[in-house]
Amino acid sequence: MTYESITPDSKSSELVALYLSTFILRTAFGAAILLFDWLLVWAIEISLGIDRTSSAGALFLIAFAGITYYVAEILLTGYYGMRSDRIGVKPVILYATIGAGIVLLLYAPSSLIFIEFGHETAGLLLMTLYLAIIHFIHGVFASAKVAPSLGFINHYSTSENRTLHMAWYDNAILYGRAAGIMFGGFLWIVFEVDKVPFEDQAAQIAKTFPILSILMIIAVGLVVFGLKDYQGEPAPAKSFSIKQDVRIAAKVMFEEKRRPMLLPWISIAALIGSASLWGPTVSFIVSGESDSDRGYNALLPIIVILVGLALPAPFWGIYADRKGRKKTLLIGLFGMPIAGVVGLVVGYPFYKDDVSISNPYLLLSIMPATFLFSALIPVLMGILGDTAEENQDGKVMSGYHFVIATGEIVGILIGGIVIALFSFVQSRTRIFGEGESGTNIAITLGFVLFEGILVVAMIIGIYRLPEESKYGTNV
Repeated sequence: MTYESITPDSKSSELVALYLSTFILRTAFGAAILLFDWLLVWAIEISLGIDRTSSAGALFLIAFAGITYYVAEILLTGYYGMRSDRIGVKPVILYATIGAGIVLLLYAPSSLIFIEFGHETAGLLLMTLYLAIIHFIHGVFASAKVAPSLGFINHYSTSENRTLHMAWYDNAILYGRAAGIMFGGFLWIVFEVDKVPFEDQAAQIAKTFPILSILMIIAVGLVVFGLKDYQGEPAPAKSFSIKQDVRIAAKVMFEEKRRPMLLPWISIAALIGSASLWGPTVSFIVSGESDSDRGYNALLPIIVILVGLALPAPFWGIYADRKGRKKTLLIGLFGMPIAGVVGLVVGYPFYKDDVSISNPYLLLSIMPATFLFSALIPVLMGILGDTAEENQDGKVMSGYHFVIATGEIVGILIGGIVIALFSFVQSRTRIFGEGESGTNIAITLGFVLFEGILVVAMIIGIYRLPEESKYGTNV
């Protein structure tokens, strides 16, 4: 079956199946990432002590384990993007979904390894190494999912509706991750990890990951029965070469018509990467070791931000297709700080007595700014899709994914350095106050400052984008 033999109705149903499977897959992914972050903080607290959780060494371990996922994506995204152009989207997506479901089971023994080996520094290092390897394998399968999916959407859309389709896909990812974070936190709370005796905590954590594989079974069913198979254009056999595939994936984003998108995409990716890893980590650290509501307190700010980003995305897709993409980007850029200031001023009487990340009134005050920020990503993806040549959707989208993975690594590493720097300064000067509260303020400010720098870089990059006519889009 070729693209041309698929009717418009079947195209629509296939896109719906793709969105639903993406949502479910991202739900499992979001839950795994949150449990992954909290598991590392839990082990660091036990091994090094609560006062060492925000030390440079502890943050390095978290960053090391976190980036392996994205390293795998960089190495293999080009291969799977071009592979989907040759053999079709469905077999590659199916392979990715089944593989990811199996990998989720492999996370489970990590906490047991930590306890059985002895919860000292050696046990912590061994568990971190194990998680890094499993996270890398997870990234191998993730690299097989995104580029073919984006190419599939890009091929089924035009410049008139591409941002809407990309917005729905982006919405599936963001809502899936938000649902996953809620689900992961829910599992942590249901299994009472913070309430059971220490000797039972590792077993309770291990029970959470296999449940996520149930979601993957549903996602596999949607791919098998919801996507129609098709055969790509015949292509000569090509031996696998990581070096060559990485070079090709990088090259497509450095072509003249895509080069202006590098700065905004790198900035956005770094923002997503640092927020995804350090957001849950910092929230969990500052929520307190002995707080019985720790899971809820750490979860709430992340949920509010992700839902705020995802909720208006389809609206921005429709608006951009009708009114113009550069105009939509500028609305997001200039509206975001205005909405942020207005929200904080209006909400101040409600949150003034408790300026903490778990205060719902403070979170609601910043939500209007996230609504405006959500205009940026689907529009940029629509512009990117317009640069893809016929039958090269997977290749171009693999280049985009290469840049995204690179940016997320940058965000994780530099974000960790900035947070560690603030923690180090606090340990030497006590500038933010004494004790645990001062350290919590320091690492939170470091995280927020770094995110702010990335937002500024993103604004500069978007502002410098060429006019839409350069990409052949609507003006």
